[in-house]
Amino acid sequence: MSKVSVGFLGLGVSLPTHVRTNAFWGDRLAARREAHKRDDILAIRHGTDGRSVDVPAATAAAMAARRDDPFGGSKLRHVIDDAEMGSDLEARAGNAAMADAGIAPEDIDLVLVASLPQDRMVPTNAPAVQAKCGLVNASAWCLDVGCASTQPQLLAAAALIATGAAKHVLIVQSQVNSRTVDQESHLAPGFGDGAAAAVIGVVPDGYGLLGTYLRTDGSLREGVVLAPSRNGKPLREWWEASDGPPRLATFDADAGKLAGIKGPEFCRLACLEALSAAGVRLEDISLFVCNQSVSWFADACRRALGLPADRLIDTYEEVANIGGAAILLNLHRARELGRVKRGDTLLLYSPGAGYTRAAAVVRWWGTA
Repeated sequence: MSKVSVGFLGLGVSLPTHVRTNAFWGDRLAARREAHKRDDILAIRHGTDGRSVDVPAATAAAMAARRDDPFGGSKLRHVIDDAEMGSDLEARAGNAAMADAGIAPEDIDLVLVASLPQDRMVPTNAPAVQAKCGLVNASAWCLDVGCASTQPQLLAAAALIATGAAKHVLIVQSQVNSRTVDQESHLAPGFGDGAAAAVIGVVPDGYGLLGTYLRTDGSLREGVVLAPSRNGKPLREWWEASDGPPRLATFDADAGKLAGIKGPEFCRLACLEALSAAGVRLEDISLFVCNQSVSWFADACRRALGLPADRLIDTYEEVANIGGAAILLNLHRARELGRVKRGDTLLLYSPGAGYTRAAAVVRWWGTA
């Protein structure tokens, strides 16, 4: 593999126009949240046996800094229209990223897409994005690692570009979980819909992707699942007769809670390994960009790393949990706010259902 520097050339975001505020639920959720602490994988202070659980200091501090309310700290979330498909959001984000990079659709060689959920069981959304974006010379692949999809997509794109197999790669992530979470559930306010995309290509030496760390612990894979349901309960076999749409659920609440309790420590270890691979010190990081699965998670990870608060970008209150799209959306927002400039060194971290931990170190070159 030749030595080629590869990084971000452009970013794009697509959020549904409809914004749902907390007023939609009123005071209906408080009792449900209390009643579901045992089987709610987000309620990590309580085990499935009902007993209180001690959480790490960084997590406790992050939780304490946020309100403990029925809405989980979220205020707004964008909700997709019934007539729209997830691939419509993905295509708009992809088009915006190409425009931002100044790259024509015909110059994209490959598009990598991760969608939760997909429009169809088969095919994935990748062919739909290829068609809707007019990527006439591109192959379209699904590269889906749940909420941790951005870093693997970036790594795969960089490797293919470095070998000469591609020149420009479009990476896309989306989440439309308003369709996978019962809107009367206590979980509903914590999820929003949206898509984000980036064009990846050659950048000058010393810029772009510097190092990564990717590991999977499949023993935690049943902590978070998307499954059909019957009588309100998730079905282990998707081919069984169901009476409801696929829902985000768990087959192992203890595994889900464990991933949450250990999440900031998993982040610290993954990020330190990525920094080592990149030859970069933690104090050189200008901005930490993290998955925002719940209101406290990104801040708890920041605290576990020992980074100051002004190094974190977090949009949870504005968009809630938007899955894998959060990394690129937060990069886009940070750039809008003037918090990313050429030459800055960024640390990107995401955990993903499965359970994968993904960290990447990037020196920013993309459009200022």
